[in-house]
Amino acid sequence: MLKSKLKKDDKVWTAYSLALNLGYMIITPILIFGVGGVLLDKYLNTSPLFILIGFFVSITSSLGIVYIKMKDIIVQGIPKKGIPKTSKK
Repeated sequence: MLKSKLKKDDKVWTAYSLALNLGYMIITPILIFGVGGVLLDKYLNTSPLFILIGFFVSITSSLGIVYIKMKDIIVQGIPKKGIPKTSKK
C-alpha cells in the first residue's frame, strides 16, 4: 500500500516538474527576444519592427524547444522490444 502511494506521489511530482520546466522553456525566449525587440526599437526608433520580429522568433524558438523536449519524453517512455535486460553481478 505504501509503495503504491509513493509511486503515485512520484508521478505527480514528475508531472509538476515537467509543467514547470515547460513553462520556463516557453517564457525564457519570449522574455529575451521580446525585451530585445523593445530595446532595439527604442534605440533605432523603429516602432513595431523589432518587436514583431522578436515575437516571431520567440514563438518559433519556444515551439522548437517544446517539440524537442516532448520528442525526448516520448522516446524515453517507449520500452524497447527485443533487447534483453541485463542483470548486474
